[in-house]
Amino acid sequence: MTRGLLLTALLFGAVQGVPGAQEVTREYRVKAAYLYNFVKYVEWPDTAKGRILICIAGQNPFGTELDSLIRNERVHGVPLATEVIIEGRTDCDVLFTPSTSNIPVYLKAAAGQPTLTIGETPRFVQQGGMIGFYPDGVNIRFEINPTAVARGQLRISSRLLQLARIVEPEER
Repeated sequence: MTRGLLLTALLFGAVQGVPGAQEVTREYRVKAAYLYNFVKYVEWPDTAKGRILICIAGQNPFGTELDSLIRNERVHGVPLATEVIIEGRTDCDVLFTPSTSNIPVYLKAAAGQPTLTIGETPRFVQQGGMIGFYPDGVNIRFEINPTAVARGQLRISSRLLQLARIVEPEER
């Protein structure tokens, strides 16, 4: 299966026929689908958590889109939940930092934690984030920083890595 077909297959079910989809831009419908699907391809260290918490830093650009996608869903046998946070926290399993948030504050709180950090600003992964969205014409693609992922004690499926542009962090 080609990269484009695999990506389409990965996202198809997540964006088709979602209630409230008209309220959110196409960009954030696609990003919400990515977030939901990323969780399926990540392994966290063994923990006794009762849920996978997806935190959105600051302003929520997804509206109800992400909540609609994850309602009644389980990944790795665990239910999913979302929460908008206004300051950095250490209990998020996934942290999405929109361009409107104070990204360094949230990344600092997630440092050393098994938190999948996802952002949409240019150079997010070069600056220590794990997964970054970037525009490619009319499409939204993503890149992964494997060094940051390993530092967070997470494992990302090779199937997801094959779809991503791999980026290493900047030297400090």
